[in-house]
Amino acid sequence: MRHDFHALRNHLAAGHRCVDAWLALAKLVTVPAHQLDCLARASALAPDDVELEIAYLEQRLNIDPGDAEAAGALRAARARRALTGHKPRLFKQMDASPTLGSILVQMGAITLQELEWLLEEQAAIRRRGEQMMFGDIAVARGKVTPETLARALMVQIQQRVENDGAPRALGEYLIANGLPPERLEQALTEQIYLRRIGRRETLGEILLRRRWVTRDQIERALAQQRQDALSLFR
Repeated sequence: MRHDFHALRNHLAAGHRCVDAWLALAKLVTVPAHQLDCLARASALAPDDVELEIAYLEQRLNIDPGDAEAAGALRAARARRALTGHKPRLFKQMDASPTLGSILVQMGAITLQELEWLLEEQAAIRRRGEQMMFGDIAVARGKVTPETLARALMVQIQQRVENDGAPRALGEYLIANGLPPERLEQALTEQIYLRRIGRRETLGEILLRRRWVTRDQIERALAQQRQDALSLFR
């Protein structure tokens, strides 16, 4: 079927969401705009595939060499590809953590079909040059509540610890230094609610306002976070 234009078109028209089929179709069509559309659809189905992202961006530039947004995104994607095989130990530890989407599926909060749809939505947002976290998209689209998202984030932290993953965010460093996990979860829930109404407040600000940590604890945790980040380049 890979070399049969009509079979591929009918396969996709039937509703099959197949990356390989879109890639095969991209090789068969001859109109550059049609090739771009095929690559865009394939990339939306596999938003974490950097090679596919690069192919899509290269085709955008092939059609419009003056597309500054695509040029910048292509440089970033090529840089990520170059770093893939040269990750420091800390990055490898981070990779042990499960994705937020997979955790939400395991919790029964969303279905696999909803996960796929949300990933496509995130990919479409990125192609517009915008950034939006997966969890915020899930909340904004009414798929999960802020409480459910905060719970999933806590599960992600717990599983990262169980997999010997290195801390990533400020909250994890604070937990390591004695912050009760239930308080972090409550602060995360509040932060998600605030983002929904357009208010940006850092986790540290929320924890300080609630008097669950001291400024000294925040500063120590941030210092440790910076030290770990700098260790990547030694």
